[in-house]
Amino acid sequence: MQSNAPVISNEAFHGLFGRITDALDPYTEGSKVGVMVSLMSAYSAYIGYGPTVETGKGSSPLALWGVLVGRSGVGRKGTATGIARRVVDAAFASFAEESVVEGLPATGLGFITELADRAEGTLANPVWFIEEEGDALLSNARRDAKVGVYLRKAFDAQTIAHKTKMDDLRVRRPHLGLTMHVQPRNWAAVAGGKDATGGTWNRLLPVWVQQSKTLPVFESSDAHEAIRQAARALRQAGDYARQVDTVTVPGHVARVFEAKHRPIVEAMISTEAMSQYAERAMAYMIRLAGLFALSERRDEISERDFDAALALVCYSIETIAYVLPEAEASEEASLAVKVENFVREAGPEGRTATEIYRALNIKAADLREIVAQLDTIEVVKGHSAKGTGGRPSMRYLYVDAPTAEETNELVEETPEILTKEPAESRSREEEAVPVAETPAFLPFLSDDEWDEIDAAESNTPEPEPVAQAVEEPTVSEEAVKAFLSSPAGAEMLQEIVMSMMAKQAAAATPEAGTASKARAPRRGRAKSSAEALFQAPEVAA
Repeated sequence: MQSNAPVISNEAFHGLFGRITDALDPYTEGSKVGVMVSLMSAYSAYIGYGPTVETGKGSSPLALWGVLVGRSGVGRKGTATGIARRVVDAAFASFAEESVVEGLPATGLGFITELADRAEGTLANPVWFIEEEGDALLSNARRDAKVGVYLRKAFDAQTIAHKTKMDDLRVRRPHLGLTMHVQPRNWAAVAGGKDATGGTWNRLLPVWVQQSKTLPVFESSDAHEAIRQAARALRQAGDYARQVDTVTVPGHVARVFEAKHRPIVEAMISTEAMSQYAERAMAYMIRLAGLFALSERRDEISERDFDAALALVCYSIETIAYVLPEAEASEEASLAVKVENFVREAGPEGRTATEIYRALNIKAADLREIVAQLDTIEVVKGHSAKGTGGRPSMRYLYVDAPTAEETNELVEETPEILTKEPAESRSREEEAVPVAETPAFLPFLSDDEWDEIDAAESNTPEPEPVAQAVEEPTVSEEAVKAFLSSPAGAEMLQEIVMSMMAKQAAAATPEAGTASKARAPRRGRAKSSAEALFQAPEVAA
C-alpha cells in the first residue's frame, strides 16, 4: 500500500446524513465516513425500488453497496456500522426486524433463496445485508460463479431466476443495500479475479476507515438521546422517499454536472487499471446525489448534492489507489483534485503557495501547471510580511466554475441526465438547499415536546386547494438583454430608477401614527422536519 492514507473532504458530510454523522461522532471511535456510508446503505435499502433517477440510459435505482476497508482492530469497522444500526433500528423498527440480514450468502442459490423468502410472490422486498466477514465472502464467492451473476443483476434491479431439477426460483425487482467489512490485504486479493474487474466487485463503493479517537471505557457519554432524535429525522426522510417515484435534475444543475463534476471523475479513472475497479464511479455519483436529495425531502438534485457525491466518490477512488497500488489513479488528476479541495476547504481566506506545497508535497512548477488548468482556482496578490519589505504573498482562492451560460459556450452534447426544469425550479432549489449544513450543536427536544409534535401532526388539517396560476408567455433572456441595450430600454430603466428614488424620499418622512404593527408570525411545526431536527446555522449573505 502507499504511505499516505486517503483523507476525505468535509464536502462529503452533507445534508441529513452529514448532520446525523456529526451528532453521533462524539459517541463513537468509528470513522465518520464509515458511519455515514453504513447509514446511507441502510437508508437506500429502506426506501425500496420506488425512487429512481432518470438518466439518458434509463432509470437508476438508488441502492448503495458500501465496503468499509480497514485493518483489523484499528479500523473500527464494526463500531462505525454498529452505531449506524442503532439509529436504523430505532427509525425503522419493522424493517430492522424483518429485512436486515446479517451475512451475505456466498452461493447463488443461497442468495436468491434469501430474497425469495422475503418476497411477496415473485416481487422482492427491500433488504439490508450486513456482511462483517467480507474477507470470507470474497474467497468463497470464487467457487460459485452464480454469486457474481446474481449480484450484478440485483445492483440494476433486474429479475433473478434460478432453475434446476430441485429448485425453481424467480425474484423480480431485487433491491438491497449492502454494508461489508474487509481487511486491506484481502480486498487487494481480489485483484486479477474475473469478478473483481469484470463487473461484480466494481459495483461496490470501498471507503478507507480507521479509528477516529479513543473514548473512555467506563465514563463515555450515553448516545441514547442523539440516536433517538437522529432516528426521528431519518424516519421522516425515509417515509418521504417511499412516496417519490422519480428524482429529477434541473437543467442548470445538469449543465454544472457536465462541466464540473463529470470531468473530475473521468480524469481520476482515466488509467486502464483504475477504470477496471472504479467503472461504476459515475453511476455512484448519480445514486449518492439522489440519496442526499431525498434525505433532505427533495425530489430534485441540487449542485450541492453533486458536490457531496463527488467528494465521496473521489475518496473511494483514492481508497482503491491506496489499497491496490497497481490501480493507482492518474497522478496529475489526483493532484488537481487535492489542490482544488484543499483550497476550497480554506473558505474565503484561501491558501498561500507555501501552505499548498507543505500540505500536498508538490513543487512550485507543478502547482502553476495545475492552477492553469483549473477554472475554479483564482490567484490574488496578498500582503507582504510586516517589516520585511519583501514581495507580497500570492493567495489561492476557490471560485465556482462558470456554467455554459456564463461563458456563452454552446452545449453541443445532450447531457446524459434527463432534466425537467419548470420555470420556478431555480427559485425552489434556492429555497430548499440550506447555505451551511454542519451544525455547531445538536438541539435536543424533550419527551413532552415530541409528544406535542406527534399530536400536532395527527391533527393537521388538510391543506386548502390552491388555484393553479395561469402560465404567462415566457420571454427569452436574449430578448430582454437586447431590449435593455436599446435607447428605449435605457430610457425605461432611467424612469424606473427615478420613480424608486422618489418613493424612497417620500417614505423617509412618514406621518406619525401611520405605521402599522407587524403581524406576529404563526407558530410553525419546523421542529418535526428533518431539517429542523438537525438544523444548520444560518450564514449571512
